[in-house]
Amino acid sequence: MRHSFRLVHAVVSAMLPLAVAGIAEAAPQAKASVPQVVAPDQSASVRDFDFLRGHWYVRNKRLPKQLQGSNEWVTSTGTLIGVPLLDGMGNYDELRSDETGALGVSVRFYNKQAGSWSDYWIANRDGVMQPPVHGRFVDGVGRFEGEDTLQGKPILVRQLWTGITTATPRWEQAFSGDGGKTWETNWVMDFARTPFR
Repeated sequence: MRHSFRLVHAVVSAMLPLAVAGIAEAAPQAKASVPQVVAPDQSASVRDFDFLRGHWYVRNKRLPKQLQGSNEWVTSTGTLIGVPLLDGMGNYDELRSDETGALGVSVRFYNKQAGSWSDYWIANRDGVMQPPVHGRFVDGVGRFEGEDTLQGKPILVRQLWTGITTATPRWEQAFSGDGGKTWETNWVMDFARTPFR
Protein backbone atom coordinates (compact mmCIF):
# COMPACT_ATOMS: atom_id res chain seq x y z
CA MET A 1 0.00 0.00 0.00
CA ARG A 2 2.91 2.40 0.68
CA HIS A 3 3.98 2.00 -2.94
CA SER A 4 0.44 2.87 -4.03
CA PHE A 5 0.53 6.08 -2.01
CA ARG A 6 3.88 7.06 -3.51
CA LEU A 7 2.64 6.31 -7.00
CA VAL A 8 -0.56 8.32 -6.49
CA HIS A 9 1.39 11.23 -5.04
CA ALA A 10 3.88 11.17 -7.93
CA VAL A 11 1.11 11.07 -10.54
CA VAL A 12 -0.80 13.91 -8.87
CA SER A 13 2.32 16.03 -8.54
CA ALA A 14 3.01 15.60 -12.26
CA MET A 15 -0.59 16.28 -13.30
CA LEU A 16 -1.40 19.09 -10.88
CA PRO A 17 -0.09 21.98 -13.05
CA LEU A 18 -2.08 20.66 -16.02
CA ALA A 19 -5.24 20.20 -13.94
CA VAL A 20 -5.04 23.69 -12.48
CA ALA A 21 -4.42 25.19 -15.92
CA GLY A 22 -7.43 23.35 -17.32
CA ILE A 23 -9.92 24.24 -14.58
CA ALA A 24 -11.10 27.43 -16.27
CA GLU A 25 -11.88 25.51 -19.46
CA ALA A 26 -13.27 22.39 -17.84
CA ALA A 27 -17.00 23.11 -18.03
CA PRO A 28 -17.86 25.94 -20.40
CA GLN A 29 -21.54 24.98 -20.34
CA ALA A 30 -21.94 26.00 -16.69
CA LYS A 31 -21.73 29.44 -15.16
CA ALA A 32 -18.71 30.16 -13.01
CA SER A 33 -19.55 29.51 -9.38
CA VAL A 34 -17.41 31.70 -7.16
CA PRO A 35 -18.08 31.89 -3.43
CA GLN A 36 -19.22 35.29 -2.27
CA VAL A 37 -17.11 35.77 0.83
CA VAL A 38 -16.81 39.17 2.47
CA ALA A 39 -14.22 38.24 5.09
CA PRO A 40 -12.25 35.07 5.81
CA ASP A 41 -13.97 32.59 8.09
CA GLN A 42 -11.54 31.99 10.95
CA SER A 43 -13.17 28.65 11.72
CA ALA A 44 -12.07 27.30 8.32
CA SER A 45 -8.69 25.64 8.13
CA VAL A 46 -6.22 23.99 5.79
CA ARG A 47 -6.51 20.99 8.16
CA ASP A 48 -10.21 20.43 7.40
CA PHE A 49 -9.62 17.37 5.20
CA ASP A 50 -6.97 15.71 7.37
CA PHE A 51 -9.61 13.14 8.37
CA LEU A 52 -9.74 11.82 4.79
CA ARG A 53 -6.07 10.84 4.54
CA GLY A 54 -5.20 7.22 3.94
CA HIS A 55 -7.11 4.15 2.83
CA TRP A 56 -10.89 3.85 3.24
CA TYR A 57 -13.55 1.32 2.37
CA VAL A 58 -16.65 2.92 0.89
CA ARG A 59 -20.31 1.92 0.72
CA ASN A 60 -22.12 3.78 -2.08
CA LYS A 61 -25.83 4.38 -2.46
CA ARG A 62 -26.73 6.15 -5.71
CA LEU A 63 -29.89 7.32 -7.44
CA PRO A 64 -29.21 6.88 -11.19
CA LYS A 65 -32.35 8.77 -12.26
CA GLN A 66 -31.93 12.22 -10.77
CA LEU A 67 -34.69 14.82 -10.32
CA GLN A 68 -37.22 12.39 -11.81
CA GLY A 69 -39.01 11.32 -8.63
CA SER A 70 -37.26 7.93 -8.66
CA ASN A 71 -36.72 5.79 -5.56
CA GLU A 72 -34.65 3.09 -7.29
CA TRP A 73 -31.30 3.20 -5.50
CA VAL A 74 -28.21 1.26 -6.56
CA THR A 75 -25.70 0.16 -3.91
CA SER A 76 -22.06 -0.81 -4.31
CA THR A 77 -18.80 -0.94 -2.41
CA GLY A 78 -15.39 0.42 -3.21
CA THR A 79 -12.20 1.95 -1.88
CA LEU A 80 -10.84 5.46 -1.55
CA ILE A 81 -7.28 6.67 -1.06
CA GLY A 82 -6.83 10.22 0.26
CA VAL A 83 -3.52 12.07 -0.21
CA PRO A 84 -2.59 15.60 0.99
CA LEU A 85 -1.13 18.18 -1.41
CA LEU A 86 0.62 21.53 -0.88
CA ASP A 87 1.27 20.84 2.82
CA GLY A 88 -2.45 20.44 3.44
CA MET A 89 -3.67 23.36 1.34
CA GLY A 90 -4.89 20.82 -1.18
CA ASN A 91 -5.84 17.19 -1.24
CA TYR A 92 -6.57 14.45 -3.71
CA ASP A 93 -8.60 11.29 -3.45
CA GLU A 94 -9.21 8.40 -5.80
CA LEU A 95 -12.48 6.47 -5.56
CA ARG A 96 -12.74 3.04 -7.18
CA SER A 97 -15.82 0.80 -7.40
CA ASP A 98 -15.36 -2.89 -6.64
CA GLU A 99 -18.26 -4.02 -8.81
CA THR A 100 -17.83 -1.92 -11.95
CA GLY A 101 -14.25 -0.69 -11.82
CA ALA A 102 -15.56 2.87 -12.19
CA LEU A 103 -12.95 5.38 -11.11
CA GLY A 104 -13.28 8.98 -9.95
CA VAL A 105 -10.92 11.62 -8.60
CA SER A 106 -11.57 14.64 -6.40
CA VAL A 107 -9.03 17.47 -6.18
CA ARG A 108 -9.57 20.22 -3.62
CA PHE A 109 -7.78 23.49 -2.92
CA TYR A 110 -8.05 25.81 0.07
CA ASN A 111 -8.27 29.57 -0.51
CA LYS A 112 -6.73 31.19 2.57
CA GLN A 113 -8.03 34.65 1.75
CA ALA A 114 -11.63 33.48 1.33
CA GLY A 115 -11.41 30.81 4.04
CA SER A 116 -13.10 28.27 1.77
CA TRP A 117 -12.44 25.18 -0.32
CA SER A 118 -13.00 24.50 -4.02
CA ASP A 119 -13.69 20.86 -4.92
CA TYR A 120 -13.33 19.47 -8.47
CA TRP A 121 -14.50 16.01 -9.63
CA ILE A 122 -13.49 13.99 -12.67
CA ALA A 123 -14.56 10.44 -13.57
CA ASN A 124 -13.18 7.88 -15.99
CA ARG A 125 -16.53 7.62 -17.77
CA ASP A 126 -15.78 10.81 -19.72
CA GLY A 127 -12.57 12.38 -18.34
CA VAL A 128 -14.27 15.78 -17.99
CA MET A 129 -13.58 17.94 -14.96
CA GLN A 130 -16.95 18.95 -13.50
CA PRO A 131 -17.84 22.47 -12.31
CA PRO A 132 -16.56 22.91 -8.75
CA VAL A 133 -18.45 23.18 -5.52
CA HIS A 134 -17.24 25.69 -2.93
CA GLY A 135 -17.61 25.71 0.82
CA ARG A 136 -16.20 25.25 4.29
CA PHE A 137 -16.57 23.29 7.51
CA VAL A 138 -18.56 24.81 10.38
CA ASP A 139 -18.99 22.92 13.66
CA GLY A 140 -17.71 19.70 12.08
CA VAL A 141 -20.04 19.80 9.06
CA GLY A 142 -18.71 20.56 5.59
CA ARG A 143 -21.19 22.27 3.27
CA PHE A 144 -20.29 22.81 -0.39
CA GLU A 145 -22.46 24.23 -3.17
CA GLY A 146 -22.12 25.04 -6.84
CA GLU A 147 -23.86 25.26 -10.20
CA ASP A 148 -24.08 22.63 -12.91
CA THR A 149 -26.41 21.36 -15.60
CA LEU A 150 -28.47 18.17 -15.83
CA GLN A 151 -29.84 17.15 -19.22
CA GLY A 152 -29.18 20.67 -20.47
CA LYS A 153 -31.00 22.40 -17.60
CA PRO A 154 -29.30 24.47 -14.87
CA ILE A 155 -29.22 22.91 -11.41
CA LEU A 156 -27.67 23.59 -8.03
CA VAL A 157 -25.41 21.01 -6.40
CA ARG A 158 -24.97 20.60 -2.64
CA GLN A 159 -22.50 18.28 -0.94
CA LEU A 160 -22.31 17.63 2.80
CA TRP A 161 -19.59 16.02 4.93
CA THR A 162 -20.70 14.78 8.36
CA GLY A 163 -19.24 12.56 11.08
CA ILE A 164 -15.70 13.65 10.25
CA THR A 165 -14.51 13.18 13.85
CA THR A 166 -15.87 9.61 13.97
CA ALA A 167 -14.61 6.33 12.51
CA THR A 168 -17.41 6.43 9.92
CA PRO A 169 -17.58 9.77 8.07
CA ARG A 170 -20.35 10.35 5.53
CA TRP A 171 -20.54 12.32 2.28
CA GLU A 172 -23.76 13.03 0.45
CA GLN A 173 -24.78 14.91 -2.67
CA ALA A 174 -28.11 16.52 -3.55
CA PHE A 175 -29.43 18.37 -6.61
CA SER A 176 -31.98 21.16 -6.84
CA GLY A 177 -33.82 22.01 -10.02
CA ASP A 178 -35.79 24.90 -8.54
CA GLY A 179 -33.09 27.28 -7.38
CA GLY A 180 -32.62 25.68 -3.96
CA LYS A 181 -36.24 25.55 -2.81
CA THR A 182 -36.19 21.75 -2.72
CA TRP A 183 -33.34 19.24 -2.78
CA GLU A 184 -33.10 15.60 -3.81
CA THR A 185 -30.27 13.51 -2.37
CA ASN A 186 -28.85 11.27 -5.10
CA TRP A 187 -25.58 9.89 -3.76
CA VAL A 188 -24.47 8.84 -0.27
CA MET A 189 -21.04 7.46 0.64
CA ASP A 190 -20.25 5.94 4.03
CA PHE A 191 -16.58 5.45 4.92
CA ALA A 192 -14.83 2.97 7.21
CA ARG A 193 -11.28 1.77 7.79
CA THR A 194 -12.38 -1.87 7.61
CA PRO A 195 -14.41 -3.58 4.86
CA PHE A 196 -18.20 -3.39 4.98
CA ARG A 197 -20.00 -6.72 5.47
